[in-house]
Amino acid sequence: MDRIFISIKGVAEKLGVSEKTIYRMVGDNQIPFAVKIGGQWRFKADEIVDWIDSQRPGVAAPRRNTDHRLSLVDALENGAVLYRIHGSNRDEIIDELLAAQPYSASFDAKAIKISLLSRESVASSSLDGIAWMWPDQALPVYLEKSMVILAFLEQPVDFKALDGRKTELLFLVLPANNTEMAILERKLWRLSMSAAFLHGIREQLTRKRLLEFIAAQENMLFHQGPGA
Repeated sequence: MDRIFISIKGVAEKLGVSEKTIYRMVGDNQIPFAVKIGGQWRFKADEIVDWIDSQRPGVAAPRRNTDHRLSLVDALENGAVLYRIHGSNRDEIIDELLAAQPYSASFDAKAIKISLLSRESVASSSLDGIAWMWPDQALPVYLEKSMVILAFLEQPVDFKALDGRKTELLFLVLPANNTEMAILERKLWRLSMSAAFLHGIREQLTRKRLLEFIAAQENMLFHQGPGA
């Protein structure tokens, strides 16, 4: 476990700051790749080391500015909430989602689909009727702004889920860079463990009410302070 994750103390030592500062940064979503294991914050070793290196003077700036305060609601507003998406299989659903997006020079639908299916070929992203999709890290695709698409399917579709349940809705994450991908991945991972969040999402609220609900859930889970 220690070879895979780094503790709060380890990150503080590498950055040359106090552990209290790291707790505050985590609480303010200013530091990515954090997960709670056994009630303690831990950081994915390979990813946090790369991030720490990028914060040091003399290291080249990322290709695009990173928003360390990026919220799921921000990403959804950049993306879309879609209802009654047609399709009889996973490929058709992906095609419908990508076709529904407005034109952008950085939006290469073909490359995005290839990357998504590459990740899906390893293991289905769907579980308990919800698919959590994002590009394969081996075939990265980046947009000008990170976006999330939340889509409710017209009818359940077989995504070859490990639990055998057909997919009813999905989150599709399309990042601007690796750090924002990690921020959104962490938030979705944490929200996916909340029964209240999953119940609310399945209600298929109107877009306005849905964004308000997600904002409230994010605030409750990610802005409780270091001791939460």
